[in-house]
Amino acid sequence: MNSLEKEEEIEKGESVEATLQGQAEIWQYMFGFADSMALKSAVELKIADIIRSHGGAITLSQIASSINGGSPSPDITCLARIMRLLVRRNVFTIHHPSNGGDAVYDLTHLSKWLLHDSDLTLAPMILMENHPWLLAPWHCFSQCVKEGGVAFKKAHGCEIWDSASGNPEFNRLFNDGMACTSRF
Repeated sequence: MNSLEKEEEIEKGESVEATLQGQAEIWQYMFGFADSMALKSAVELKIADIIRSHGGAITLSQIASSINGGSPSPDITCLARIMRLLVRRNVFTIHHPSNGGDAVYDLTHLSKWLLHDSDLTLAPMILMENHPWLLAPWHCFSQCVKEGGVAFKKAHGCEIWDSASGNPEFNRLFNDGMACTSRF
């Protein structure tokens, strides 16, 4: 193989590598919503609060038994998936004891922002931003580019303020989400 052929082979290899890297990044963006949904689940299940109330690291079974008081029995496999994703994102930590016992989960500087009864919490904002009414406008962005207009109005037929004034539950969720950010 002469030097030109070697150069072409290297360029081809870099091109394949760049192509695969691009594909991997697109997959990452496609499933980026899963991080938000896992955070929402952690807030709704009060996982950070459960860990803190136990005074430190606890097992998955202990977390599960504290969700809804353990009744009905939570799906521990689904909980494990959520925790695995949140551990990978450094929201929680996991420690595997050397004696082969059950792994234990603990809080991180990120998960402390998920606590419900903390002065510094983003739990209400996470619930607000992941509410279906606030997710729906994201599906209207291309329509807004083509036609102009406001995404929330395109998704719901009215402004956000009209939705909030007509729905006390959404109004409370929205106000709680906004209020939690004013405490920083």
